[in-house]
Amino acid sequence: MRITGPLRFVLIFCYCLLGLPVTYVFPQDAVTDSSDRMQWFREAKFGMFIHWGPYSNLAGEWKGHQVPDGKVAEWIMQIFKIPVTEYRELAHQFNPVKFDAIKWARLAKSAGMKYLVITAKHHDGFAMYQSTVSKYNIVDWTPFKRDPLKELAQACKQEGIRFCFYYSHREDWNDPDAYGNDWDYDVTKKNFEKYLEQKSKPQVRELLTNYGPVGLIWFDRGLYTPKQAQEFVELARSLQPGCLISGRVGNYGQELMGDYQSMSDNGMPTGGLDEYWETPQTLNGTWGYNKFDNNWKSSQTVIRRLVEIVSKGGNYLLNIGPMGDGSIPEPTLEVFDQVGAWMNKNSESIYGASAGPFPEISWGRCTVKGEILYLHVFDWPEDRTLKLSGLKNAVAEVYPLLDRSSRLPFKKDGDTLSIQLPAGPSHPADTVIVVKITGKLNVEPPVVIQKDGKPLQLNYLTARTAGKASKRFNRTGGFHISRWTAPEDTASWHLKMETPGCYRVKINYSAQPEWKGAKYQVLLGSNSLAAVVEPTGDWFKYKMFDLGTFQIERGGDWVLVLRPENSTSHYLMYFESLVLEKLQ
Repeated sequence: MRITGPLRFVLIFCYCLLGLPVTYVFPQDAVTDSSDRMQWFREAKFGMFIHWGPYSNLAGEWKGHQVPDGKVAEWIMQIFKIPVTEYRELAHQFNPVKFDAIKWARLAKSAGMKYLVITAKHHDGFAMYQSTVSKYNIVDWTPFKRDPLKELAQACKQEGIRFCFYYSHREDWNDPDAYGNDWDYDVTKKNFEKYLEQKSKPQVRELLTNYGPVGLIWFDRGLYTPKQAQEFVELARSLQPGCLISGRVGNYGQELMGDYQSMSDNGMPTGGLDEYWETPQTLNGTWGYNKFDNNWKSSQTVIRRLVEIVSKGGNYLLNIGPMGDGSIPEPTLEVFDQVGAWMNKNSESIYGASAGPFPEISWGRCTVKGEILYLHVFDWPEDRTLKLSGLKNAVAEVYPLLDRSSRLPFKKDGDTLSIQLPAGPSHPADTVIVVKITGKLNVEPPVVIQKDGKPLQLNYLTARTAGKASKRFNRTGGFHISRWTAPEDTASWHLKMETPGCYRVKINYSAQPEWKGAKYQVLLGSNSLAAVVEPTGDWFKYKMFDLGTFQIERGGDWVLVLRPENSTSHYLMYFESLVLEKLQ
């Protein structure tokens, strides 16, 4: 969904000066890192997350008190300020005799998942593998005396699942120098660097040395400084160059330092992003096992969530919380069985698929592979006519994914495709219709419509990015556009103006001190506003600036372009929005 190449930039610029509408032809792959190590992640789309540890034995209850609503069971030590000595004694009793690595790997495989991420150490500081760094681990500290992660690594290899680790590198409530425990330890006496050097980094080294190839390492909670995060990135790269690093390796309020961006827990963008991303979501309301939490998501919810995430260019990491004895809750097995049945027949529309280019579809979602559109129909139209607007390509054929021998009647009226559907859906959650088009996907850009003289707000959602300019996410900064460093790196908006006149133009962005003075332009028809970047404070601290006015001579279609005026050695800004407000 990005425009690339100097020719496209020249065309956009010329159309903008003329005030003419622009139709974009763009590829489906919104990729900022083309390295080989990302390829499997891009293909996989669906993974299993596992939160499992001594907290699973407590199952959401401590001395007769339940974990409060809105809190998560794996944080029970912090929620109730359980003393380290007492929690350690609880960990002594951890004995998951029903753990079966092959069953876990096959559960992921049967659901259509391609990778598995398990907590090697969560915030409680307990290692779920045999660590020589700390005796506080499942082999040396418990009667279990086995390394479940070694068994799971072997099982995943056998079943063709990529094995991955979660590791809480900043937070450790057992260690006196780590972040988090302020009820047992004096925070003024903590030596955080000591913890990083003597426990956190050595344990990461163990995980990336002793368990074979690791697909990714899922860091959590972020570090304080870019330097600290970079040291973990370099450590992982030195041990396993092909291992992916999650975006949570660095400070949530600073620049992304991993290979892909991790959304907030259970979060998802409104629209697609121009970098790899993943949504972690849990199957009920908590991540670790909680015997009181029966708010299980239905298989329909999981299937539609998976489709929605893939249709926006992301991966879906679905979490389960095994019980303390190593068994999987029955509702989890039921949901996974139903999701797996759908994936067994429809996975072609998921694996390796790219984001759909249509901003809003009332009946469902769209995923893309080359010249094939997969239309995911959630809500079956009463008149059995499926409409898709904005498609400029010719259509070669249409058929249900589960009935390839059938051909569905369709007609093309301008850019609107109408398909006559069968009598009913093939699945209550999602029926997939295949549309084969001719040529590279060509879709009308989203249009921002101005009515009744009301202000126009232009943000990442309706923008079309070109060159290096990218739609991105940050846990603190939210959705924004950045990475632009040269004039061909642009963000453009297609506008339909109803009311001619004079418009005040304002821009909202964040900028680092070293970006001060970078020149940029806002172009619309014969209007051109030039400005220089002003620092706004620390990282994603957005500030609104008045750029001046545009004179819009007529109603109708326009294209607005925002771009750097010159090449720079740094980003132009973290862009949040432009506002066009009509002056009376």
